[in-house]
Amino acid sequence: MAIEKRLSCIIIDDEPLAQDLLKKYTNRLSFLELTTIFDNAVEALSQMETLRPDIILLDVNMPEMSGIEFLKTFSNFQPAVILTTAYSEYALEGFEHNVADFILKPIVFERFVKAINKAREKIGAGAAVLAEPQRMLLIKENKRFIRVALDDVLFVEGMKDYLKIHTKTKVIITHMTMTKMETMLDKATFLRVNRSYIVQKAAIKAITGNVIETINNAELPIGVNYRESIRKMTEKGIL
Repeated sequence: MAIEKRLSCIIIDDEPLAQDLLKKYTNRLSFLELTTIFDNAVEALSQMETLRPDIILLDVNMPEMSGIEFLKTFSNFQPAVILTTAYSEYALEGFEHNVADFILKPIVFERFVKAINKAREKIGAGAAVLAEPQRMLLIKENKRFIRVALDDVLFVEGMKDYLKIHTKTKVIITHMTMTKMETMLDKATFLRVNRSYIVQKAAIKAITGNVIETINNAELPIGVNYRESIRKMTEKGIL
């Protein structure tokens, strides 16, 4: 598919994990050029006239100036804004400010692409790009097999010969070992943190000491044999 032009894009978000995920997603789309990442809206506002980005990925709930307050500042140009937040109650107010789309965190790539397509339509920048096919697991639950989207899996909990697969909407129990499950998961996306837990990296909200807190507020202990490797990853900012 021919790309008419590269679109400049900026990220405004005070959460490092969200920044990293959005950066990874923008880098997967060749027509997007990530110009810079801002930790707060005040700093971004001071550079808007200089940067004049085509697309802004804007968090809503930030200190000093919220994303909604930031939206009220535009006058000389109108970028395509995609709001990103964990709070759905901001959606209506966002659309009142003519945003291109509104994405709820945690953000999966397929939903991100849909939002970018809407932004491209808004600024008239060419045809839509197709999302990659969603990766799926085929899991046996009781006597039936069900398909589970990998992006929906938050973490996997081992219980002897059984596993609890914690997804965004439910918990699935299946007869399988952790070793088998680990071979089915992409190591670039999922992380083994002890003998009993595998977590999706995008589902990690915080790491305090030797405990991982997930976006659904579960607390997963980091095993002794995994602490050094996880420490190195956090120091390098690659989690």
